[in-house]
Amino acid sequence: MVKLGAAGARAHTARGEVHRPAREVRAVDAVGAGDAFIAGYLSALLDGADVTARLDRAVTTGAFAVASRGDWEGAPTRSELRLLGAPHGTVVR
Repeated sequence: MVKLGAAGARAHTARGEVHRPAREVRAVDAVGAGDAFIAGYLSALLDGADVTARLDRAVTTGAFAVASRGDWEGAPTRSELRLLGAPHGTVVR
């Protein structure tokens, strides 16, 4: 796996390369982003997800981390993971 910051991330596998774009968020603090990235990847691996879904969860959890202050305060719950993929203007309650 290669983190690419605002350009997303890449995974190199025996079958080739997989790229996932970064989630667009306003970055306020990069502390904990790497930990969040790998936590997302590993949690998806434990869920049995394929490499594309694992990488997608990794960039999503990394985005949550940089969008809040502190190293763990922005960690999403499972139900919050889908929020960064919602179309602009989606009402979230």
